[in-house]
Amino acid sequence: MLRAVDVSIELAGETIVECATIDIKRGELALLLGPNGAGKTTLLRGLAGLLRARRGRIELDRRPLATFSARERARRIAYLPQGHSFHWPMSVAAVVALGRHPHADTFSALTAADRAAIAAALTATGIESWASRTVTSLSGGERARVALARALATQAPTLLADEPTLSLDPRHQLIVMELLAQAADRGGAVLAVVHDLTLAARFADRVLMMRDGRLVADGAPRNVLTPERIADVFAVEAAMIDSAVGPIPVLQRPL
Repeated sequence: MLRAVDVSIELAGETIVECATIDIKRGELALLLGPNGAGKTTLLRGLAGLLRARRGRIELDRRPLATFSARERARRIAYLPQGHSFHWPMSVAAVVALGRHPHADTFSALTAADRAAIAAALTATGIESWASRTVTSLSGGERARVALARALATQAPTLLADEPTLSLDPRHQLIVMELLAQAADRGGAVLAVVHDLTLAARFADRVLMMRDGRLVADGAPRNVLTPERIADVFAVEAAMIDSAVGPIPVLQRPL
């Protein structure tokens, strides 16, 4: 569905992503890991069409991403950036309704399809009862679910999420990861940046790992999240424990 081939991206004359090849498929939750400064956010923004590649190509449904208009691209790719900041005291329902913007003119009224998509997003994230609440009154974890609902309301077949569990407590981390997994189970193509290796082992269908601007691993969690690779990429010692969902890394000490 969404594919990058030998993509390099520069920021302020510095190469941040180099020769990245990646494809994101329907029905798959792919998680992108790597240390700070590895280039994960830059790669995600490139895949979302928000940054231009210096070389290589990015395709959506076998068509160059650059040939899509901004509105076309927004209908096909929902991008959830880092953080869950809301500065205006809007209702939760109004915030989620913003996800329908790519489907309508700026001043047009909501259609029946819009209202159905908003209701489905509220239900999927379990926040129907918050619809009339002011978003600025919510906790950080609650705002994360509202932000995800806004992205889901777009009904884009591809979802790109940059650290959707950032600063969340363990319960809300699990809730958000379960929602991403459900989006993939419904046929979406989902790529999310995370830092928690345990969450990656627990939820990912596929794990991609970056270091110094390059993708260095891509595969099933049990094949990518090995003690040797974790030590090489993150400079930490890890032990693996068996669980019902497969091996889980437990971090022990920095190297």
